[in-house]
Amino acid sequence: MSRSRKGPKKASRKSQASSKPSANRKPVALTAEQVSSAIAPIELPAAELECLAAAMSQRHANVMRVRRDRAPAFRLQPNSNGPGSRTDVPWYPLAVAIPDGFHASRSIDFAAGEFYLQDAGSLLALAAAEAHTDSLAGQLVCDLCAAPGGKATGLLEAIGVDGFLLANEPIRSRIAPLAYNLSRTGSDRYAISCEDPDGLAEKLPGVFDTILIDAPCSGQALLSRGRQSKGAVNESMVATNAARQQRILAAAHQLLRPGGTIVYSTCTFAVAENEDQVDWMTRELGMQPSPVEALSAYQSSLTECGYRVWPHRDGCAGAFAARLKKPGDADPSEDSAEFVEDPWLLRRGVLQSEQPLDLACDELLQTVLGTSSEPSDGEDSVLLRQRDWIAEAFCKGAPEWVKQAWTIGPEVAYRTGQTWKPSHACALRHIDDEFTQGAGRIELDDAQAATYLAGGTVPTDRRGWQIVQHLGRPLGWVKADGRIGKNHLPTHARMQVAPTNR
Repeated sequence: MSRSRKGPKKASRKSQASSKPSANRKPVALTAEQVSSAIAPIELPAAELECLAAAMSQRHANVMRVRRDRAPAFRLQPNSNGPGSRTDVPWYPLAVAIPDGFHASRSIDFAAGEFYLQDAGSLLALAAAEAHTDSLAGQLVCDLCAAPGGKATGLLEAIGVDGFLLANEPIRSRIAPLAYNLSRTGSDRYAISCEDPDGLAEKLPGVFDTILIDAPCSGQALLSRGRQSKGAVNESMVATNAARQQRILAAAHQLLRPGGTIVYSTCTFAVAENEDQVDWMTRELGMQPSPVEALSAYQSSLTECGYRVWPHRDGCAGAFAARLKKPGDADPSEDSAEFVEDPWLLRRGVLQSEQPLDLACDELLQTVLGTSSEPSDGEDSVLLRQRDWIAEAFCKGAPEWVKQAWTIGPEVAYRTGQTWKPSHACALRHIDDEFTQGAGRIELDDAQAATYLAGGTVPTDRRGWQIVQHLGRPLGWVKADGRIGKNHLPTHARMQVAPTNR
């Protein structure tokens, strides 16, 4: 994403759990007694409680969740201690441990979107959604609390070429990193919204096949990273978060179609925010447990469809995830099952599908990409839309509701002053993406790619806007003058590449 956008007014205040207790982010230690109280009524032997308390204050290394379309060709760096089994994270086969000595976040592979770095515990929610299988292919999916995108990107990769993802993030300041991370997947099959869950449920009732809720919580699993204080185990904080979680779950239930699936997850150990919420969904919302057979080894003793990973047992920060289904079968004839475009709203300008691109923007897209903003005769066409100084391109077959003003689409161009430029997100699209197939491309070797990622120029005899790539993987744009390509990589995407043995 090249520039941040102004989103709708924030409807809910930031949670206590997201506050930073200290600038140095030192791990926070708890006693065994405090841990025992936090996980009650789950009971563990005294020795195991001591191990859990110690593990909760230790930082656990991130893992690499390999991008799904790159997984068949993905190879670990040769400086690994072992052969690099794909089962380094037993509950999620597409994730592997970072090899010793490999600076993953400072590698060309990372810049090329080869993998996403995250705690192994956060992958439990994707495992509950079976995002590593074809279960979500073709589905309409919503990540209701999506930033910064660790789970949303996994869902986007899982829906395939026919599905669609709405990544919703209620906190406006988190939209920019979410958009950037979604663009790193190379897919255009998504939209972003910045809505309170209640407001979103009023707009799109009964629409989604699957909804993932990584709910705001007391964040007890974040103690090891210094991103939470000892207040995370206070009963008052747990109770406050549990009440808010129920409001979010009620909204998710309204968004879900009959027969649809909810995957609920947290990064806390409190039963009141985990198993008790599963019980609440079954009692108050009529949801039905939907156990995940592949996760049976991690099943909670308190519910048949909830799963836990623990810091002292599983080598991660810890997490909870559960899967439930909404009773009934989807009926496409029901009014609530599909968003209906209101002609009055279109006349009032609330729906933006008719807003034409600036002539300069249209000229840029035609010159650089060979793409015209003129609609095709068929209904299955890319929707190009301008939002002030941002141009967006929604994928073919996108739902009608993406035309509304509260959605944000994949960015393809932006304006600085009076000049339009292609967006970084546009360069990162799949190399065979129809929208960017007409762009010129420059292949870089290892040394040239490292120079480019650090902000340097690229030698080339070409002219105009060119996508630079490494091993066929796009990295970003340069604007060439016949001698060099001037670097247009956004500052937030630049890095000093660490030496490797590759």
